[in-house]
Amino acid sequence: MEGAFTHLGNHLISDSAAAINAGDDLSAIDPEESLLYGQYGGAGGLGPTRRRNDDDDNETEVYDDDDVESLASMAVDGMKSLGLRGVEDEKELPAHACAYCGIHSPSSVVKCLGCTKWFCSARGNASSSHIVNHLVRARHKEVQLHPQSTLGDTVLECYNCGTKNVFLLGFIPAKSDTVVVLLCRQPCASTPSSKDMSWDISRWQPLIEDRSFLPWLVAVPSDAEQLRARHLTPPMIAKLEEMWKDNAAATIADLEKAAGIDDEPAPVLLKYDDAYQYQNVFGPLVKIEADYDRKLKEAQSEDGLVIRWDYGLNNKHLASFVLPKIELGDVKLAVGDEMRLKYKGELRPVWEGVGYVVKIPNNQSDEVTIELRKIGNDKSVPTECTHNFSADYVWKATSYDRMQLAMKTFAVDEMSVSGYIFHKLLGHEVAAAPMKIQMPKKFSVPGLPELNGSQINAVKSVLQKPLSLIQGPPGTGKTVTSATVIYHLSKVNGGQVLVCAPSNVAVDQLCERIHRTGLKVVRLTAKSREDVESSVGFLSLHEQVRMNDSNLELTKLSQLKSELGEFV
Repeated sequence: MEGAFTHLGNHLISDSAAAINAGDDLSAIDPEESLLYGQYGGAGGLGPTRRRNDDDDNETEVYDDDDVESLASMAVDGMKSLGLRGVEDEKELPAHACAYCGIHSPSSVVKCLGCTKWFCSARGNASSSHIVNHLVRARHKEVQLHPQSTLGDTVLECYNCGTKNVFLLGFIPAKSDTVVVLLCRQPCASTPSSKDMSWDISRWQPLIEDRSFLPWLVAVPSDAEQLRARHLTPPMIAKLEEMWKDNAAATIADLEKAAGIDDEPAPVLLKYDDAYQYQNVFGPLVKIEADYDRKLKEAQSEDGLVIRWDYGLNNKHLASFVLPKIELGDVKLAVGDEMRLKYKGELRPVWEGVGYVVKIPNNQSDEVTIELRKIGNDKSVPTECTHNFSADYVWKATSYDRMQLAMKTFAVDEMSVSGYIFHKLLGHEVAAAPMKIQMPKKFSVPGLPELNGSQINAVKSVLQKPLSLIQGPPGTGKTVTSATVIYHLSKVNGGQVLVCAPSNVAVDQLCERIHRTGLKVVRLTAKSREDVESSVGFLSLHEQVRMNDSNLELTKLSQLKSELGEFV
């Protein structure tokens, strides 16, 4: 490996260490100014582990969606104001020129290995450098320096474990002050390694600070270079990134052509004149979201899979395989998702089958397991073959179709919802009279923790209003508060209460809490998820029906279908 790196790994030798010592005070690191410090906490990245989202896939994300959207807060004044005056002719720009602005100084550009495009460390009109902006938007994580840069054409990676996620990488000056080592935050920088005990772990510092690579690694372009460069606004950059998803070869010229097409949806309003206006605004937005979701799912196919075959307890075929895209964070997979498995090998005719995901990667295994749906001749499944398989998502528009139908019903039938909710959705001021209800003497309920003052106030408010919103950070007891509200509603009204949540995990948690109070709970489950194990499976409708032995014929039918591997 050329430049200041050794051929053994990411050791930065002498000249790089000197640049660091000259320009950076490693002993005065401000955690609030460090991008990775702000995300991961702790000095040197040794503090508490990173936060996890509900759908955490072991991918470290430095920014969330709100951060990315904040980059596009400026208004688009027309693509004619791209500021191309004085910029070198596009044909004269080298291949390593920044795909955003055209800057091409070797010390200031970095190659994204996810798409092979080059980006610089200039910020332009955005709050992030161009390279970091692109990595976040495209969800790419690996980069390579320019061959003519001080450090040569080095791929940034952890010296110890080889991970190339730049949002995890940082550097540690060796105690000799002649070598700088690149290490990932977890686990290498947090666990002293016997590989080289001369590393000063306490001085670990991320490679990305203030949404830009450290200047000794990727230099900031000069003022003169930035003046000559293209000037793209954040909305233009966002539009260009979207175009690259469909056409990787799209250029600024294509961006200018697209600017003349008015395809922007109508803005969301705070108030609407009627339900038709509401539908006209949100209908196109739902359509855009559906198209994007379909495109995302269809792009998540995987070829060259090696299958491990097995039989489930219900005599259905189980296909287990490793999806590399999950490890890279490119695929979001959940139990119950439908997938299509195809065989394209030479040992037998082409075959395809559809099944549901019953297991996703966990701490014990990296495999994804799908349960094939029984269709026709079961012997057609190529269990004798293990290679040359591919897997595709089966995208379903059901949820989006239901949204569109609900908005259409809302527009044509004013009686589809109560008058109060109708006007609330349209943003109209509605004076709601307090609901006449006999407040309980004690708000805490059996089987659940005692409520604190704020939780009691929330319960009181919900019981007296037709529509309420309870907000609070994680760990403040929103689930317990919701279960308490449901308990009191069932006791006061004496009827059934329908409880909904946006995810299966949330529904299961609510079921568990409500069951603890002593109320009778029936968990409604999608047919595709009836065989998925759950901590509250005994509360599900199909399980309660199966366990009800009052009807002998129904019990026999249930046993027969279970033996045949069919859903009840």
